[in-house]
Amino acid sequence: MAHALSPMRACLATASSRAVIALSLGALALGGLSLGALGGAPPAEEGVDFPTIVARTRLGLGAVGVLNPAQRPALELLGSGFFIDNQGHFLTANHVLQAMEEKKRLGDLRVFLPSDAGPDGHPASVVARDPRHDFALLKVKGGSYFPLELGDSTKAREGQSIALAGFPFGFFLGLHPSTCVGIISSISPAAVPVASSKLLDADTIEALRSPYKVFQLDATAHPGHSGGPLFDPRTGKVLGIVNSAFIRKTKEKVISSGISYAMPIHLARPMLEEALKPRLGTPRPSP
Repeated sequence: MAHALSPMRACLATASSRAVIALSLGALALGGLSLGALGGAPPAEEGVDFPTIVARTRLGLGAVGVLNPAQRPALELLGSGFFIDNQGHFLTANHVLQAMEEKKRLGDLRVFLPSDAGPDGHPASVVARDPRHDFALLKVKGGSYFPLELGDSTKAREGQSIALAGFPFGFFLGLHPSTCVGIISSISPAAVPVASSKLLDADTIEALRSPYKVFQLDATAHPGHSGGPLFDPRTGKVLGIVNSAFIRKTKEKVISSGISYAMPIHLARPMLEEALKPRLGTPRPSP
């Protein structure tokens, strides 16, 4: 007899919603930094069913890649990300940009949306980067974008339900975002002591000197999910950024576990405050 899959372990890979959701714009609060003046995210609502949360989250997603007809391949997707305001500020993982730099293609940076009519994407530029925590903030040109609301990841607990979204395997599965669900299985240091100095590198040494914690997940993140949001399935608030590739470099020196990880969103706060406060009219410090 067939058994139904638990909805908290299912991985949804349906086409992105085209529904128009009528939501009033509210302020996106980030530790005292109000992004309401930039066109903040709609306030999250408790009690909304999960399919509605998924549909709303997908409206804020984008795939990060490169496009240049003179190059081969002309089009390539390397990760995911999401809008944090309706003016085009877009958060992703820094190692996604590093992959472009290694290919000498950062100048071809594009963000692709499921709602796009064509394959050209939207030109984007780099606003700020935090290599230590592997965050990057982009500015996507043109349009009015649907932002996601950032939650308070300092209050996250082991065992709580989470969902993650992004574009696994890039264009191989089409530009359709995938949503997976699970729990935070552990909140633990980004780096652990190693028995041999041969296993140490600059990233690991820095993570040991200035420790911070990351989320270990029981949901499976695939290549292409990197940079996408980890969010609360009850409210849609973003709790972190999916990031297995970067965290494994410091956390898994002896084994390769296949475990999925996410970087808590509160670690992005200093970068966002520094990058966005001037846009809110905050006077710049005198030289």
